[in-house]
Amino acid sequence: MKCLPQLVALLLAVGSFSSALAQNASAYRRFTSKDGRSFYAAIVSKTDAAVTLRLSNGAPLIKPIRELSDPDAQFIRHWTKFKDALLNDAEFSKLTVREMLELRSYQSFEFDIVGNHIFVEGELNGKRAKFLVDTGAQTSLLHLASAKADGIEVGPMDQTIYGIGGKTKAGVAQVPILKLGDAVIENRKILAADIFANSSGPGGYDAIFGADFLRELDTVISYREGRMFLKPDNVKKAEAAAAKTAPSVYGEFRRWTTTDGKNFVAALADKNEKEAFFRLQDGRIAAPLPIERLDEANRDIVAKWDKLRESLARNPEWRTLTVKELLELRKYQSFEYRLDGNHILVDGDVGTTKATFLIDTGAHGGVLNLEFAKRASLEIGPMDQEIRGIAGSAPAAITKVPVLKLGEVLVKDRELLSADIYKDLPVVGGRGTHDAIFGADFLRELDAVISYKEGRMFLRPDASDKEDPAKPEDKKEPDAAGKKVSP
Repeated sequence: MKCLPQLVALLLAVGSFSSALAQNASAYRRFTSKDGRSFYAAIVSKTDAAVTLRLSNGAPLIKPIRELSDPDAQFIRHWTKFKDALLNDAEFSKLTVREMLELRSYQSFEFDIVGNHIFVEGELNGKRAKFLVDTGAQTSLLHLASAKADGIEVGPMDQTIYGIGGKTKAGVAQVPILKLGDAVIENRKILAADIFANSSGPGGYDAIFGADFLRELDTVISYREGRMFLKPDNVKKAEAAAAKTAPSVYGEFRRWTTTDGKNFVAALADKNEKEAFFRLQDGRIAAPLPIERLDEANRDIVAKWDKLRESLARNPEWRTLTVKELLELRKYQSFEYRLDGNHILVDGDVGTTKATFLIDTGAHGGVLNLEFAKRASLEIGPMDQEIRGIAGSAPAAITKVPVLKLGEVLVKDRELLSADIYKDLPVVGGRGTHDAIFGADFLRELDAVISYKEGRMFLRPDASDKEDPAKPEDKKEPDAAGKKVSP
């Protein structure tokens, strides 16, 4: 095998990234002790029992972790120098959610949004199909006409499905194969119904990809990136698709091919606009190679590569980070949800009344249960509106909502529809497991990310109507002893 000319140079060690990051200043944050006193400080180091802090005036402070509030104690226990360095690294702040997840070996594919609805392309019984991704659907559902057109056998219409607007009939379909990305779901029984009989939605799709499959495949949905992610080791891959998988951009050593057909094995170590630098298997750095001398596929790999992402992909601690940790480093607020069947429920407030929200990517907009809107003393207009779903329709009223709150997320002065969202369902007094539907309008606005694997939803408070808090340097904060200090 013929190698490129070699040049002795300083090797690029994996640890160089972490060392460089560690030199950055740690971020100051507000800590609160159990006696209620607050102060701004940055973490310097920690042990199992205590944390060493740097106060905003530069003075050091060693504090027992047990003396801090429970949220602060939990933050410290999960804190590491590596994560802190990431949070304060300018290059890391440029990473997208997609890049972070793909570096964690998630498979991703792009979705389309039409009228707030998420659509993805896949296959149904070997034929191309379009799926509506719906976290509010307890189970997946085929459109009856599409199922029959794709040669899927559908039994008698002796089943009943419920949704906003009422109920409708469905039949059990035996689906030989359903494919989404590299995920292959075989020999499943899925209900089929006339999805568009009562719907006012965009139509033109073949099935609803519901919360049953979303949970099974540990799905992550990111509105900001317009992508859905699946963990490859949690799904069955189609052999043909796996064979066509493109080589990874990141990794130690791989075979490279030049435009004149010559091959060499090396790891990409650095690059500039015109040249690539490779580390050979003996540890030496080869002479710079003009990128134009690589074949088209390898030029594309070099174009997508950068040093930060390479270092992250090879760092053991990076591989242990959860989606929660990744997104909280990006200033998302996380909400641990609970499940009602396959429904995602999150608690918050509407006005001054506690509320439970159903997180529903399949709902075009937010909807309040009429009984709840009355109980919350909201201003409800005449019942001259209508909401429609796959199971029917129901009268609705425009309702003024002064504020809707989830954690630090505030949505102010909005008009939502109120309706009997439990129509035809056997609930007592019109009250079910949730008081409102947190629909795709809010999810898009707040750059929502939903992670089924971790049971969490993530929102960006700074994308909401929340007012920007005063910065630490704009005010004086008490130090750990209660004295005022300048940040």
